[in-house]
Amino acid sequence: MAFEVEVPVRHRTMWLAFTDPEKMARAVPGLTVDAVHTVPPADGPEGVAGDVVAGRLKLRIGAGGAGATITYRGTACIAGAEAHKGTLDIAVDAAQARGDGALAGYLRVTLGPSGDAGERTVISVVPELELSGRALEFGRADWHEAVETLGAAWIETLAAEYRAAEEAEVADGADEPSEAGQVDEAEEAAEAEEASVPAVVESLSNKSGESESEKITNPPIVPAVSPALDESLSDDPLAAVWSGRYEKNRWLPLITALTLFLLIKRRRRHRADKAGADSSFRME
Repeated sequence: MAFEVEVPVRHRTMWLAFTDPEKMARAVPGLTVDAVHTVPPADGPEGVAGDVVAGRLKLRIGAGGAGATITYRGTACIAGAEAHKGTLDIAVDAAQARGDGALAGYLRVTLGPSGDAGERTVISVVPELELSGRALEFGRADWHEAVETLGAAWIETLAAEYRAAEEAEVADGADEPSEAGQVDEAEEAAEAEEASVPAVVESLSNKSGESESEKITNPPIVPAVSPALDESLSDDPLAAVWSGRYEKNRWLPLITALTLFLLIKRRRRHRADKAGADSSFRME
């Protein structure tokens, strides 16, 4: 009862769709999801969610008046997955809502890229199911047609949901400037900046050359320096004072002369006083 469906959605997008247990289950026509039981990553299959989906499925078997609708109540979950191979096994365990019949087993799903640019995905489904109860009233061809019809509608519904999300993502990417465009703009700006550098250097070189030529043509005028006597070599260390160039010492000569005059006068007076004293107060 294997069948194959090709959808216009990329392989990576469809892999995400099939590894989301709840979304995958809600895309099945005629399936009512009653609950989703979360399974810790450590207890589930490696790399994918192992959540268990509980629900009711109404399955139409046979054509016309000879056909019938059987309701199954049970669970489904991803039992194993190999991302590098694009395969996953979906475990199904359900019983008839009325009667003693059951439906249990696996659906082996394989995804492969298709199209020149990988813009499409080929999905093949191989059911490995055990049937009992009312299901045995129908032949193999009836079951093959029922499973293929249900599976194709399931895959197309799931693909349509993710195709819309993929197109929205592409549209958002078109509105925003791409990384390649940003890189091109950055490169153009860098090239323009590099092109402007030689012009600036040439301009500076021309200005520098003009300045050098001006320096050579018009050498700087050095003011003439009048010869001056080195005061440190003067014979008279007080020459600067006597010349009156230091305003604060202009009274020094006068003070010095006056001091000398007073010292000489006092010395002479002292000598005169000493001679008179010897003649008047001399005692024999």
